[in-house]
Amino acid sequence: MDDSYSTELNSSGDSFGEHHLRKGNSSRSNSPGEIRTAVEECLLSSSNTLDISRRNIKHLTEEIYRLPNIKYFHLEGNVISTIPEDLFQKLPHLVWLDLRYNKIKALPSGIGYHRQLKTLLLERNPIKELPPELGNLTSLTALNLRHCPLEFPPKDVIQKGLKSILCFLQDAGNGRLLSVEPPASGEMPPVEKLNLSDLLQPGLDLSEEWPNEEEKQRFQKLKEEMIKQEKEEFLAYKRDSCGEASWNVQVGSRKGAERGRSFM
Repeated sequence: MDDSYSTELNSSGDSFGEHHLRKGNSSRSNSPGEIRTAVEECLLSSSNTLDISRRNIKHLTEEIYRLPNIKYFHLEGNVISTIPEDLFQKLPHLVWLDLRYNKIKALPSGIGYHRQLKTLLLERNPIKELPPELGNLTSLTALNLRHCPLEFPPKDVIQKGLKSILCFLQDAGNGRLLSVEPPASGEMPPVEKLNLSDLLQPGLDLSEEWPNEEEKQRFQKLKEEMIKQEKEEFLAYKRDSCGEASWNVQVGSRKGAERGRSFM
């Protein structure tokens, strides 16, 4: 994981993310009904994918456990704040879990019992700590942490990538974590000094091995969406910065002219 890109990993949500949430959560919440309908459709089609994204869902119900064999679970763009402790035990075949754009503050320790999960997407959740049990999730090949205000693991560990994160959490869970050295520099490099090519690297750490073409294509599509979002955010940032700089120049010029007149 590129160090320059780490400026995107732990930053808080911005107007772009808030717009995304408002767009997805415009209707009133009816969590049980929405979930029941989606589960019924999944059962009828014998699909291994359950998609209940952008339904304004506040909490998960036990309806989802009627699908113990699902592999892909999409929950992006809701208002979920907690994940059931037994979700990972009762959905043992999950390989893809999309929790982006929710209000999740913590992951259940039960995630450490899972043996199949490969992709975990947590972007734009107010989560500050990853559970030590996540370090036992050796099947994990992709972890998305963009715009999560993480404090544990610390930034220097996150910057090193997925393997370092899992090793850190394993050590923490086994009581072997003695100390954490601070980053060499106390401040992250300013965004305006980063190359666009560096900034656009997606906040997903992954291996090159994929179990099937479907999962690889799904990941590639998500990667392209994230790159597009980051490019829009970066360009918006540059426009705002240029506008502010132009305003400062104008103000400075006026002040200089006023000082010049005062000495006449």
